[in-house]
Amino acid sequence: MVNISLRPAISSDIPDLLLLLAQLGYPTTAKDLESRFLEFVALGGYGVVVAIDQDRVIGLIAWSSSPILITSKVRYHVEALIIDAAYRGQGIGKQLINHLENFVTQQGKPALIDLTSGLRRAVEGTHDFYKALGYKNEGPMAKLYLRKEIL
Repeated sequence: MVNISLRPAISSDIPDLLLLLAQLGYPTTAKDLESRFLEFVALGGYGVVVAIDQDRVIGLIAWSSSPILITSKVRYHVEALIIDAAYRGQGIGKQLINHLENFVTQQGKPALIDLTSGLRRAVEGTHDFYKALGYKNEGPMAKLYLRKEIL
């Protein structure tokens, strides 16, 4: 396992975040990402944490949070989790997920963490990774993810 550090993302990380998001399948421009990043991290309950190896951003986790009407829990949604392809399989994704889980625990309220992972990611083992960490879509609470884009 590589020796990394974790810290909140900052604007100067944008060039590295661009590379990571492109690997995740979401290419964008520096200008667009900086605008979205600044808006995102200004919201309460939202966060972006990066994994650093020798002053280089090699991974990130981003989340949002919202209260849930039908239960007394707070939902934390993993908006993105990506590790640079050269660093995958070294436990960095697990460290980022653990960071979020610890953060959620420290909030002191009942909560759940959810995420979506595209079907194309199953081939890479991403779904197995999440299942090994206790995330599942099985049993009576299994979900079907539907969406509609409004332009």
